[in-house]
Amino acid sequence: MNYDNTKQIHKLMIAFMGLYHEKFCLQFRNDVDNPSDLKKNHIKILNLLYHENPKTLTEIGKGLDIEKGSLTALIDLLEERELIIRSVDSKDRRKNLIYLSPKGKDIINQRIAAFTKKMEESLAAFDAKDIQSFEDNLQLVVDFLKRVQV
Repeated sequence: MNYDNTKQIHKLMIAFMGLYHEKFCLQFRNDVDNPSDLKKNHIKILNLLYHENPKTLTEIGKGLDIEKGSLTALIDLLEERELIIRSVDSKDRRKNLIYLSPKGKDIINQRIAAFTKKMEESLAAFDAKDIQSFEDNLQLVVDFLKRVQV
C-alpha cells in the first residue's frame, strides 16, 4: 500500500463519518425525544454495551475515546439510574465488568426501533437493489476493519 492509497482511504473514512452523522445521527437526535434525559456519551456507552456486553472501563474508554476521569462519572450516573450493572470480574478482582441492565436494554431497543424507522424513511427513495448494494458494501467495510491490526 502506498501513501496515496492510504490518504484516499483516510479521506473516504472522514467523509463517511461526517455524512453518517449529518444524514442520520443529527436528524435522529433532533427528531427523537430522549425520555431518559441522557447525554450523548451515556447513549454511546449503552449502545456499545448493547452490542458487546460486558466490557471493562478500559475497553469502554478505548472504544469510545473517553478519558477515564470522564468515563467514571458517566458510568456512575448510568449505574445510579439502573441502566448498567457494575460487577467485579471473577477472573481478575482488580477489574470491574460493566453490563447492560434490562432497563438499559429496553432504552436501546426503543432507540433502535425509532432510528430504524427514521432510516427507513430516509432510504425510501432508493430501490431495493441500491439498498442491498449499500448494505453489502457496509458489511465489507465492517469485516475489513475488524481484520485491521492496531
